[in-house]
Amino acid sequence: MRERITRKKKRSHRTFLVICEGETERVYIEALKHQYRLPIAIRTKVSGNAINQRLVSQYLKELGLYDKDEYRIFYVYDCDIECIVDRLNKLEGTTILTNPCIELWFLLHLKEHSRACSSESIVKMLSAAHPSWKNYTKGKFSHEQHNQLMSNYQQAIQRADKLEKHANPSSDMPLFIRELDNEKNG
Repeated sequence: MRERITRKKKRSHRTFLVICEGETERVYIEALKHQYRLPIAIRTKVSGNAINQRLVSQYLKELGLYDKDEYRIFYVYDCDIECIVDRLNKLEGTTILTNPCIELWFLLHLKEHSRACSSESIVKMLSAAHPSWKNYTKGKFSHEQHNQLMSNYQQAIQRADKLEKHANPSSDMPLFIRELDNEKNG
């Protein structure tokens, strides 16, 4: 009589619903989605600061996600709009804030930065940090920029972890990256 081969049931991954502020965040999350090969659903430009639980529930329904064990919700936003931060903190899910803007997270892939500054000055510093970022355009990454973001993320995490949480500058992006790592490695 033949022995039955039992296979380990492959663990299915939870869907990550990521609600982003804008195009730059969407493009970065899309790059992470391809890097990690995880089910990540992305919604961007949620009518300014009008995001609310009803809208989030609508997105979950559109995706067919009803069981809380099936999904995780993340809000990826810049800290430059104070009222949006308060609103996001009241919603179901995890808030991933970067202060002053997502470009700080990109800059941390290239160098240390601990001085308070504006979004405009961060973009200027990013453009000056490495020749491949000289012509940086929001919402687009060159091949070399993409490679730097995907290969230098551990350095960026270490640098971001040294910054005071929710101060200027700071980034919660390491929390999101760790969640992706945990989900991927199960």
